[in-house]
Amino acid sequence: MIFLFSCDVNLPGLPSSKNQTKFPRLISNSKGEILLSWFEEIEPDKWALMSSIFSNKVWSSPNVITKNKEYFINWADFPSTNYINKDTLVAHWLEKSGPGTYDYDVHLSFSFNRGADWTSSQIPHATLIKGEHGFVSFGIGKSMHDVVWLDGRNMFMDHSKEDYGQMSLYHSSFTSNGNLINEYEIDDRVCECCPTSSVRVKDTLVVAYRNRSLDEIRDIYIARRVGDTWEKSYPVHNDGWSIAGCPVNGPMLSANNSNVALAWYTSANGNPSVKVAFSTNSGKNFSTPQRVDLSMPIGRVDIEWISNSEILISWIEDGDDSSNILARRISFDNNLSNETLIEKIPPGRITGYPQMEVFNENVLFAWTENKKTSAIKSKWLPISDIGK
Repeated sequence: MIFLFSCDVNLPGLPSSKNQTKFPRLISNSKGEILLSWFEEIEPDKWALMSSIFSNKVWSSPNVITKNKEYFINWADFPSTNYINKDTLVAHWLEKSGPGTYDYDVHLSFSFNRGADWTSSQIPHATLIKGEHGFVSFGIGKSMHDVVWLDGRNMFMDHSKEDYGQMSLYHSSFTSNGNLINEYEIDDRVCECCPTSSVRVKDTLVVAYRNRSLDEIRDIYIARRVGDTWEKSYPVHNDGWSIAGCPVNGPMLSANNSNVALAWYTSANGNPSVKVAFSTNSGKNFSTPQRVDLSMPIGRVDIEWISNSEILISWIEDGDDSSNILARRISFDNNLSNETLIEKIPPGRITGYPQMEVFNENVLFAWTENKKTSAIKSKWLPISDIGK
């Protein structure tokens, strides 16, 4: 195993190999570590889901979470590894369940020794009806935790029909030892393939997702469970984006105590934009959104707190001869910094959703590039260099 070093700061880039790699996911934990998962081709057309932990400025030796399964590998809907507590981790991936293109299930696996070994997988959704199940997000609590997913049990796979059913948003709780309980339908009609985002703020779970109204308005909604009670979902902002099909562009949440930041993409009235809004009350309501893009955004946002009053947002924007990963800072009072070009990337979906995580005074970016083969690329930058 080799490591690629960035010239920007003296921190190691992501673990890399001579094999094809794609679709990294970066998720930090309460200990200041970064958890990484990715797909790696171990034989022709045979893939493994890998994991590594960045701790004490070193990446751990990569571990195999699962391999040689009939995975559903998708640029927008890809696996994750999440820290629960002590040595306990939970990972998720998508696995084919039938002959249909979109017959696949969510699978969860647990590790009780920081990723060295993983349990046999289990499926969080009670139904085994063939169809789409994916776009998973997690809310990690103290003893009980949350998993949220899009559930296609009420959809029909022939989307050429005028009425092809509807995608739903579901939730289940699970314990730290991996027991799943209490499946719950959050919303019975949501956008079919936009990523979800979830955060826990003490006893409150905040879920952001793209809704789908009966007249095809697909704006961002918030659902909250306070204690054991689910509140009625509400639109963060009435963008009024009317679109007949799913844009595959989901929201992103980040929490800092009771403060929650939200970023999303919309193209209401043919005007593409990336917006940010803040909540000071655990997602009960949000401020008037601030637009942060440069007028030609593609979306695929990420968002991270860098202080008690300021966040960092990244997104993809069309450029003259490339697509560009951009980032900038925005404060609670909507003070917006200059944008910073993180990297010029090839156009298209193979780059997936670029990832971003903060470590001390630096930020790590990761994405997929596809030339002769697919490969994960990464870059460290000092936070102070972003938005100058």
